[in-house]
Amino acid sequence: MIDLHQLFARQPKSSKHYDVIVAGGGPAGIGAALASAMSGASTLILEGRSQFGGTATAGMWMNFNWIFRSNQEDSRGGIHQILVDRIRAFGPIASCPGRRDPVILNDGGNLDIHPEYLKKVLFDLFEEYEIDYSLYAPIVGVLKEGDLVTGVRVGSKEGETAYHASVVIDATGDGDAAYFAGCAMENSNPAAGWRAPITLLFALCNVDVDRFYAWYHKKPIVLQDREFPNLREAMAWADSQGYTVPIGFSVDRGTLPGVLNFNFSTTRDMFFDGTRSYDLTVVEKLGVLQATELVRLGRDFKIPGLENAGLMRTGGFAAVRETRRLIGEYIFTEKDLMEGTDFPDAIASKYGGRDPMGDDYPNTNIHQGALYPYRSLIPQKIDGLLVAGRCGSASFQGHYGGKSMGNMLAIGQAAGCAAALCAKDGVQPRELDYKLVQRRLMEMDVIL
Repeated sequence: MIDLHQLFARQPKSSKHYDVIVAGGGPAGIGAALASAMSGASTLILEGRSQFGGTATAGMWMNFNWIFRSNQEDSRGGIHQILVDRIRAFGPIASCPGRRDPVILNDGGNLDIHPEYLKKVLFDLFEEYEIDYSLYAPIVGVLKEGDLVTGVRVGSKEGETAYHASVVIDATGDGDAAYFAGCAMENSNPAAGWRAPITLLFALCNVDVDRFYAWYHKKPIVLQDREFPNLREAMAWADSQGYTVPIGFSVDRGTLPGVLNFNFSTTRDMFFDGTRSYDLTVVEKLGVLQATELVRLGRDFKIPGLENAGLMRTGGFAAVRETRRLIGEYIFTEKDLMEGTDFPDAIASKYGGRDPMGDDYPNTNIHQGALYPYRSLIPQKIDGLLVAGRCGSASFQGHYGGKSMGNMLAIGQAAGCAAALCAKDGVQPRELDYKLVQRRLMEMDVIL
């Protein structure tokens, strides 16, 4: 029997003063909210769209990249391990080992997760740790007293509602709370003429997965009895034949038979701004077109494994790689990422690779375990606010490498610990001793 009172028990309360409010429900926000609540803080998490998980659920079976350090048993500890244990408890229908990319040599830290099971796990964890939460709650402003952020304003069906907190964590990805608070931010790529693509992932069903992989990994690629040295050139030729498909993609196995997930570089070589609503609308339109066109191409050209494939669905929303980034107390750089700076205030680490950024920046490994400093969570001048995830303080190159979900979860986890400590001790984030954050992370068995 459903207990309606219990269903509504975790509804946000505008009359309550929370210790911590987390804006954004993607990997960084999940890490922040759980770490905050596990550290004893009253916590509210707000997500503007219809699902928690960010790209981890909107991308469907796209691998939850770098939820491990190097392989399926090399744990990162903390909330990473909690999520892995909860998902694996549902068995193989809910998760399977993530793909290994031959280009990125250290690409073994991934897990392909059924998006609906991940949603359930997140709801269960929020309930277990007594986190108040709401979907359909986009941040439209902040509450301020001078340079001190004291809460957020949410626009929803009911109208605008204000929620108050000792500390706000911006984990929106786009830096919405920081932007509305007047923080110094950057929304540009210094590499002129290139912007990170935005992707609408999609899943196909009725696929002969093993036959498709045999074709996908074979060199040369054969398409319509023509040989191509790589997939990029094969897709470029298909485009010239009237099929609107992108020049490259990666694929992941679904946890269900005959399901294959596609991560297209939907807007590669196009200029779209992920902070503009209509740009995102056009990306959705373009993504659906490309998904249906790949099905048509597979059937027309009888691509092995795709001869009878159908479009199962497109992702929950377009996945944005970069927009606004905080200009904080420290800007995490490409040198920090690729060489591994030994920060004394390290509170998270990054694993994985750097996606290609044009000819000058090829796909390559970063320094595995590159440390991320506490100072990169802290805005200049503005108090009461921490900024975590892809909108944290980093140069474009510093952000773009190691931007994977597991890394964003780690940064959010540290922000949640810091915010809880600030609320408990009555100090501002810039005044907090970073050693207290490091100690708390050690108590959570986090491996830096």
